[in-house]
Amino acid sequence: MNILTKIKINKLKEIVSLKKLVSLNVLKKRALTLVRDVRPFEAALEKKRAMNLIAEIKPKSPSAGKLIKTPLDQVAKLYQRSNADAISVLTDKKYFGGDVKNLNRVKLVAKQPILRKDFILDKYQVYESYLKGADAILLIVSLLNEKKLRKLYQLSKSLGLDCLVEVHNLRELKKALKIKARIIGINNRNLKTMRVNLNTTAKLIKHIPKSKIVVSESGIGSSADTKYLKRLGVSAVLVGTSILKSTNPIKKIFELKVI
Repeated sequence: MNILTKIKINKLKEIVSLKKLVSLNVLKKRALTLVRDVRPFEAALEKKRAMNLIAEIKPKSPSAGKLIKTPLDQVAKLYQRSNADAISVLTDKKYFGGDVKNLNRVKLVAKQPILRKDFILDKYQVYESYLKGADAILLIVSLLNEKKLRKLYQLSKSLGLDCLVEVHNLRELKKALKIKARIIGINNRNLKTMRVNLNTTAKLIKHIPKSKIVVSESGIGSSADTKYLKRLGVSAVLVGTSILKSTNPIKKIFELKVI
């Protein structure tokens, strides 16, 4: 059983527990009656200049261990002062040390659009994301069949939320293209071996129409990496570990964005 399967099993249990606390109907009603501004995540990644960058707030990870030792608000303030184009907030609690409440905490501090990075399996989580202040959500194709993927994508868009649709291989990419996903994330990490290879982006981007926004994820740690990805046609990178481990995160973000 790979780590993604373990996370999915745990996440389904979490969703059942959440629905017992607040029903889907109640949550849906709250979301549909809430009027709020949604920051333009897609537009933030379309800028025609240096590499666009999504800076990630990731307290810990199964592969890298603990990554954040300072208060979350302090990290958000650093990102606010940086030239990061958007911020990814990992909200999974068991495996990544996150919390859905962190979405609003970061949004109160930072000006950038906020991506909720989690393992979204149910429309309950989409309504929850909207209520907690997310401007976009992550949808991982390997976790969802095509019908469920399409429904979650369409629901998100109906609420005004953008979607980063993540793929790992050509089969998953075809599903993402079939639902007309606008922003496609290519995860360079093999979730069976946990190894990272930027050539995953090089292989898959050849099959993606130029009209799409392509985001490369995982294993990006230097300006050489971002220059390489930019030459491939990547629009943006999502970076967490190398920024969080840096002694100067603001400088690191600047370096990764300069092409």
